[in-house]
Formats: sequence, structure tokens, C-alpha cells
Amino acid sequence: MKIHQDAYVEIRYRLYDKDGELVESSEDDGPVRYRHGAEEILPGLEKALEGAEAGATLRVTVPPEEAYGAYNPDGLVAVPRTELPSEHEYTPGDWISVCVEDDGDDHDHDHDHEMEMRIVEARETEIVLDANHPLAGQEVTFEVEVLSVSASEPRRTD
Repeated sequence: MKIHQDAYVEIRYRLYDKDGELVESSEDDGPVRYRHGAEEILPGLEKALEGAEAGATLRVTVPPEEAYGAYNPDGLVAVPRTELPSEHEYTPGDWISVCVEDDGDDHDHDHDHEMEMRIVEARETEIVLDANHPLAGQEVTFEVEVLSVSASEPRRTD
């Protein structure tokens, strides 16, 4: 069976950045299962997998707009140190979890959410954070092996 809209697919993958460095692999957490066409994986990868069959191996290069998006300079924010825990050491390159408030006018905190942001710079009075995905603005490459394709959701054995 070929991969088509609403097919259930299981893949193994390796993800490489623009410099060819391995960034992520399914070897750590096991194969990825997804429903094709349900926007559960990156659009460029999903498009490349369309029509492939179990046993297929692909090497797919995905442009930024079909991967993690363009780099957004507005994703850089300077947060006053007074709004962050004082006991934490802020080191550039580290990631921290930040509570992002909903932009709604009703001040309803039920819609606030946690977001991982990378520390860019630790200044005396503020910390500069980057909300962009680490691979934003980059062309990425996947090496993919299609393990299975089925019309119905497979039973989980894990």
C-alpha cells in the first residue's frame, strides 16, 4: 500500500541541519507513527512521503518554509531580570521555560502557556530570549525509512 491521505504510517528518521550535523533521530524514542495528511509531521516531509511504500528509504531536503519556518526577528525578546526567577543562572545557549500570557484583553490566564526559549544574552538588567525554533530559517534534510503503511490505525504494542 502506498502512503495516501489518512493512511497510518510508521517511519524511522534522522534529521540533519544545514551543515549536515545530526540534530535528531528516532533511534532515541523509537519509530514515529502519524496519520498522513493530518499535519502531524512537517509539511515538506509529508509531501515527500506521499506515494511511498513500506520498505522505501528516502533522503529529503526540506526548505525552511516547509520545515520550521522562516527566522522571525520579532521572536527575540528582552525580559527584565525582575520578571524571572533571581536564583536561576542565565547562560547564553541554554533553554528556559517561560510562561507566555495570552494577548486577549480579558486577562484570562487559562489560555497562558509554557514555551521553551533559548537564552541569547544575559545582560545586567535583562535577559534576551529567542522564541524561534532552533532550525527556523534553515533548510533541513531527513533520511527516512518507511516501516509500515496501513488504512487503519495499527494497534499499539508498546
